[in-house]
Amino acid sequence: MATHRAIAALSRAILGLLKEGYPESDSAGAEVRLYQAKDFEAPMSEGFSLFLYHVTVNMTLRNPPLRRSPDQRRFRPSLPLDLHYLLTPWAADAEKQLRMLGWAVRFLEDNASVPAGVINKYGNAPDAFQPGDAIELACESLTLPDFLGLWDKLKPRMQTSITYVARSIQIDSEVALSDSPAVKG
Repeated sequence: MATHRAIAALSRAILGLLKEGYPESDSAGAEVRLYQAKDFEAPMSEGFSLFLYHVTVNMTLRNPPLRRSPDQRRFRPSLPLDLHYLLTPWAADAEKQLRMLGWAVRFLEDNASVPAGVINKYGNAPDAFQPGDAIELACESLTLPDFLGLWDKLKPRMQTSITYVARSIQIDSEVALSDSPAVKG
């Protein structure tokens, strides 16, 4: 379960993990940044960009039970979201870009479960996720038309990239429900 700061915190955590994990011998001058669509018009010269291009409601978990706080107050159900990211390595040299991509996919596969402590640390939001929470990062295959459509919308020269999905971020509601008895008719 997470607060409304979860999306930003998770995005920053993925960047933090990439930046910290990237080999020092390759990292001189490499940036690791969160991108908006406009950033693709003038991209960085070297590094990794992470672009949140789509957010969906996780339909498998769409009807969770009411949430209860430790003091047993009831709240509206949490909203389960899946976050869809585009990870792009940027380099002037095509071979270096491919080495960067190879490193990134292996690194993210090795760190596919991101625990709350890591997200809260890198996300600069110490309470975004509850202890014991973890978010799964999984490589997401897009069809070629979907992939080309994504790049068509971004309008840059197409770059070698990979898509990931962060599954089941449960955004908690702050709307408490009354414990009054149901009305009988």
